[in-house]
Amino acid sequence: MTSTSSGNYHETSRTWTHIKVLYILNIVLAAVVLALFVVCFMMLLDVQRSHNNEVKLRKDRENQILNSIVENNTGKASSQRAEISTSIDENPESMIVVGDGSLKINAATLTRFCASLHSHCPLRGPTGLQGAPGKPGPKGTKGSQGGVGAVGPKGTPGEPGKTGLSVKGEPGNKGQKGKTGLPGHDGVDGLTGLKGDKGQPGLPGLKGAKGDPGIVNNFTSEQVVVKGEKGEPGLPGLSGKTGMTGLSGSPGLPGPSGSPGEKGSKGDNGIIGPPGLPGEPGDMGLQGPIGLPGVNGIPGSDGLPGATGLSGLIGQKGEKGDAPILTAETLLKYNITQFLKGPIGAKGEPGVVGPPGDTGRRGKRGLKGEPGDAIQCECLIGPPGEKGDPGVCQSSSTGSPPTFLLYQNTTIPERKEDLTIKTIGKPVLLRTTDSDWGSWMVDSDPTPTTKDKYYLTYHFTGRSIYEFASKDQFSSKTGNYSKVYNIQDQFYGTGGAIYRGAFYYQSAGLDAIARYDLDSRSKTTQLKIASSLHRGSETLFGTSYNYYDLAVDENGLWALYAYKPDIIEPALPNTLMVSKLEPNYVEIEKTWNVTVSRADYSNAFIAQGILYLLESGTELNSQISFAYDLYSNSEVDLSLPFTNAFRNNRMLSYRPDNKAIMAWDGKNIVVQPILSE
Repeated sequence: MTSTSSGNYHETSRTWTHIKVLYILNIVLAAVVLALFVVCFMMLLDVQRSHNNEVKLRKDRENQILNSIVENNTGKASSQRAEISTSIDENPESMIVVGDGSLKINAATLTRFCASLHSHCPLRGPTGLQGAPGKPGPKGTKGSQGGVGAVGPKGTPGEPGKTGLSVKGEPGNKGQKGKTGLPGHDGVDGLTGLKGDKGQPGLPGLKGAKGDPGIVNNFTSEQVVVKGEKGEPGLPGLSGKTGMTGLSGSPGLPGPSGSPGEKGSKGDNGIIGPPGLPGEPGDMGLQGPIGLPGVNGIPGSDGLPGATGLSGLIGQKGEKGDAPILTAETLLKYNITQFLKGPIGAKGEPGVVGPPGDTGRRGKRGLKGEPGDAIQCECLIGPPGEKGDPGVCQSSSTGSPPTFLLYQNTTIPERKEDLTIKTIGKPVLLRTTDSDWGSWMVDSDPTPTTKDKYYLTYHFTGRSIYEFASKDQFSSKTGNYSKVYNIQDQFYGTGGAIYRGAFYYQSAGLDAIARYDLDSRSKTTQLKIASSLHRGSETLFGTSYNYYDLAVDENGLWALYAYKPDIIEPALPNTLMVSKLEPNYVEIEKTWNVTVSRADYSNAFIAQGILYLLESGTELNSQISFAYDLYSNSEVDLSLPFTNAFRNNRMLSYRPDNKAIMAWDGKNIVVQPILSE
């Protein structure tokens, strides 16, 4: 902590020293500029002073010449002076200013004076050389402002101006609410409604009082009825029932508009508009003062472990050994296969003694027989029998595919391209991930389901296969997948492959290669390879966590694997098994046993029928130094430089449809083009 504080103190001291030096340099520079300005100003003063002296000398010389002329022509000069004085008095308006303005001479008088003076001068000498032009005189004083001139004629009409922009302005702010207007006048009465229905007749009025008796007629003795006076009207009858309401009249004419109401109260603020365009950046501000030194930070955590050191020097390559020949005795010795034993035939008659045959194998010892009788006899030894037919080799498993088949003599089709890689290009980055381990795949013989798709698995074990709809989606920064498949068991390693619509992989913890169909999303079959490496510390190559490597090239699907040490003869400890697989049922078509030290290599791939082995996956500049042609059964002599850009290559495979190498280097997915001949 003390050393850190001391270091910071010294660093701060150096910083202040630099600032002081810069400040002194600025002061010195300012002084130099000021001195140059003073020198230039003094030089200008000297030039002006020299010019003034030259003008004064020239005027003095002219005066001397004039005085000399006047002295030589005294009489004439006197008359001329008088004449000049008279001319000046007579014509004061035709004067010429001479010299500094103290002398004014009439132009005509001056001409006559010069002519008469010339006639009295001695003979003129030869014309001298033309003198240099004089310097311009000083600038005259500014004249007074002239009067206003007459109004000029009216100019022609100017061209019409450009049409203004037709952009509609933004609507103004919402106005305040107006006051309520006065009520309008009453409308005109509506039209008279239709006459209502006739009411019911009223009840009869009350009976009037009985009138007085009439007068008796005396002649007829009959009573004459005299009509009395009309009685008073009876009370009105009860009102009839109200008739039905008449139809409504038509609406009256609208009344006149009321006067504008008072100004309403201010409305609420409108919705805040969208933000305006960003303004132009302002000028850079002055640099602030240097801050005080910060407090020492907390010590950082320990860094990650360093990269793996360089591999040791490769030993000298040994002589090529003879190809292994596994005979029937070897297969039987290690219990690799079983021979079906046929039934014992009937004992034949002794044949004619023939020539000695080949020595046969010693048969199994039979059971001990019962003691025979002690008799003496002579037994004729019969001749050896003829050599039997070879036995039939069958698998110990009754299912398909076979449990273990070291060699299969099935003829495979000829290779499609007979080319060898000559150059491998530099890596091109497609995308980055968060995992140091993983595998990415493309179906080079696709079905409609897998066409143009990209696939990815994370880590060296798991259940999920991520599908990307296109290369653009796969290589984009977001990198979101479009579909995910979850297999029933787990894959193991980074050596999986996508081929003809299926995912091929090692079932985790098992000595088996499985096939997962992407269309049906199910595991359809698996190939069990007994006694092959499938768990433990020993792996297929120097790279950890890989026991099987599935490869695809122009000729189809391949599998790379190895057997446990006790399955191969002791004379062949370093072997790499390569099998050509039938993809639909995952059956072995043919197998090669390549003698090579697997631990000296980090990864492998197959291209155009040739097996290529990469030396190191952690060195920046590695190489492919071993190649084996599986179709001609011969080693290919080559050395191809190979670049591990991120020095952590965990997956390597070949893509036949675009002739490129696919790799997972550190957390980066890269592709490397190749050139074949």
